[in-house]
Amino acid sequence: MVQGERGVRPLGFGLASAVSPLLNSTETGWAGVTFELHEACSNREPQAQAPVAGEAHLRVVVSGSYQILVKTPSGERCHRAVPGTITFHSGAGPRPAEVQGTAHTLVLRLTERWLRQVMPKGDPVQGIHTIGEEDSTARELARSMCREVERGAPTGSLFAQSLSLSLLSYALDRVPVKMQAENGLSEAECRRLRRHIDERLGSELRLNELAEFCGLGARHFTTVFRRAFGTTPHRYVMQRRLERGATLLCHSSFDIAEIALQAGFSSQSHFTTAFRKSFGITPRRYALQQRRRPAQAG
Repeated sequence: MVQGERGVRPLGFGLASAVSPLLNSTETGWAGVTFELHEACSNREPQAQAPVAGEAHLRVVVSGSYQILVKTPSGERCHRAVPGTITFHSGAGPRPAEVQGTAHTLVLRLTERWLRQVMPKGDPVQGIHTIGEEDSTARELARSMCREVERGAPTGSLFAQSLSLSLLSYALDRVPVKMQAENGLSEAECRRLRRHIDERLGSELRLNELAEFCGLGARHFTTVFRRAFGTTPHRYVMQRRLERGATLLCHSSFDIAEIALQAGFSSQSHFTTAFRKSFGITPRRYALQQRRRPAQAG
């Protein structure tokens, strides 16, 4: 529960049912981040409940699934949430218009103290951000927190704090942040950006999306990226895709067309042309050479 303008209310910014939480960490000796477990139910007019000023909410779907229809000035958007889906809410955001489905959702109350522990180098971008794919790591960490509170939090404060930091660090590492990039990207910020790119090599990556992840405009992002990585975002992504393709050629049984798609290329011919230009050899010859090496060494 949190104190709002109209008194005490549950966490959940509009998706929780009207009943009391299924779990409430404050009712036990839990010493980690405050959280509640709610049942999100179908609702045609969900009440918008933003976090109080200076705080944020983080929601992880533990089980079930739902779809939420959100109205924005530019139209309506539909987001689907499945086990492990992460949603971060800070400040104002679009109003949910309708929820369909049923799910158990863990909602964490992030005070400034907790945010500073896990994000010392940047501030989360304001609004609502959903990482919609199924994520087994986020789901299992959330379940572990629920199990501990269900038992009355007997393991102690150190375990509660460590588990809280594990989930927060993992989840917030996937949420867009405003990076302190006036003088360039720090090593920690570069690691976050590398991980973000590597996790999305198989899908289309746009300059605006990468810039938004850093909380920067596209032009400023390109400048600080080149300063930190020594190349442009486009060339860096292309090189990482080629390296991913080379790894798959050596250590997988996929055919070249499938490897091209997994590495983020639009076609086998595009992959072959780029690979030959970079490595001086076709993907097929490269794979044959690499597979012969162990036999020759023996």
